[in-house]
Formats: sequence, C-alpha cells, structure tokens
Amino acid sequence: MPPILTGGAARRGVPIWRAGKMKGMTELKTITYRGGIAKFRIPSTWVEEYEPSGGGTFYENGPDTGTLRINVLDFEKAAGDSQVQTSARDILASSKDVDDVEQLPNGNASARSRRTTVENGEELLIYTLRIGVMVAPTCFRLVVFSYTILASQDQQPATQMEIQLLDKLLVEGEYPAIQGETGDFLHKP
Repeated sequence: MPPILTGGAARRGVPIWRAGKMKGMTELKTITYRGGIAKFRIPSTWVEEYEPSGGGTFYENGPDTGTLRINVLDFEKAAGDSQVQTSARDILASSKDVDDVEQLPNGNASARSRRTTVENGEELLIYTLRIGVMVAPTCFRLVVFSYTILASQDQQPATQMEIQLLDKLLVEGEYPAIQGETGDFLHKP
C-alpha cells in the first residue's frame, strides 16, 4: 500500500517508526470512534477532541503541529436506484478529487488526495485519506481523515515521516460493517 509521501527514512529503507525524529511517536493509543465504527491508532501524546454531533480532532499539543480530523458519513441507496456499485473500491473510484484508490484485503477500500488552501493568510496543505466500507448492499460508509499542516513543512523529513506513519496506522485501522451510533455521541477518551 503506497504511502501519501515517500522520502527521508523511507527512501533509505529505515522503517518510519524507528527513524530518529519519530521516537516520540512510537508509543501509540487506540481510538475507538463512535462506538466502534472506526478503530485506529495515533501517537499516545496527541490530544483528542470530539464534537457530540460528529467529528474528531487529534493533534500534538504545541505550536505549528499538524491536525488530524475524522468524519464519518453513511449513504443509503435510494429505493429504485438501478446504478450498480459492486464494491467500496468502485464507489471511491467514482469520487471526485482522488489520486489513488486501493482495494484493501478486508473488502474495504482507501483513496488518497492532497490539496492546498489558504487560511488567515497562511498556506496549508491538506492530505485526505478516505476509507470506504460497504455496510450492507444498500449502505456505504465513508470514513474521511484529513491531516492539515503548514505548506512550508511539507518537505521536512520529520513531517514526511509523520504523514507516512499516519497513513500506515489509518489504513491498518478497523472499519467494520456494523451499524453506527446516530445522534449525539459523547466520547470518553
């Protein structure tokens, strides 16, 4: 599975979790999002924030650190809709703004993209990883992770290693085809 970025330690054949600047990120914690519809790992030192109506934000406390966000959307196929989408990969491949769609061994699929934007005069780079899950023949779940950094940090080896680690951890997460929790949900970090 290709990482969003390759470079630094990865080009030298050094596993990203052993690279020197990643030592603070070797201890991980597991996030169980909205009762288990998404279960993934992030660095143990990261702050967790949740919105009761949906969405989570994760980041290292400090200046100019990246911000990881999660949002989950469920889509029901309308009655009488004759459009045939046979897999999560097919649905993600038909999405706009995806660069790389990959079928995962568990039947889910992943898609990656990146874009730049400007906020308060600061150029930002947003990496997006989408995980597609066929919950039922008529229900598709889209788990959207976005990781936002300052665009000026993009080529820094530590930033590239962090992005690679997050990509690996998120793709390896668990996204079961279970019914999700609807309405407000209070997380207990």
